[in-house]
Amino acid sequence: IAANSVIRQQFAGRFAGIIMGLAERICPMTAESPLLMFAVRPFHLFALTSLLVAAAAYSADVQGDAAKGKELFTANGCTACHSVTAPDASKVGPLLVGVVGRKAGTTKSLLGPTENLTKYGVIWSVETLNEFLADPNAKAPGTPMAGMLVDAQQRADVVAYLSTLK
Repeated sequence: IAANSVIRQQFAGRFAGIIMGLAERICPMTAESPLLMFAVRPFHLFALTSLLVAAAAYSADVQGDAAKGKELFTANGCTACHSVTAPDASKVGPLLVGVVGRKAGTTKSLLGPTENLTKYGVIWSVETLNEFLADPNAKAPGTPMAGMLVDAQQRADVVAYLSTLK
């Protein structure tokens, strides 16, 4: 799992370097030629846009594997805070059985939901869980959830696992 994500990150880094290197060779940005600089800017913006579109397309193509997601969920220590079998009021985080389709901030836990998580108020879906797990504090500032999954494949796997918890 980790080897694949490292290879993907290396490929993405090399691809970005190649595109930006080509852009700079074809149309160098210099202070000596302000008119050229204005003509070049669209090419640089095109190169940057291409990179962003490629990254978005890559993340959209990621398919989750529930079995790998269960392994990651356990290995990353998620079970220390979240129950996946039965309501457990001694857990810091909410029960995750039936999380898909439930409104954020509505499940009881030891700490209870934060005000910002309640305000976030989304209905948990594959998309909203994916966004949240990428950086929980960006979506609900002050959330006690310390874990985040920056790797798109790992997020897809964990979300696929959470989707099986009915």
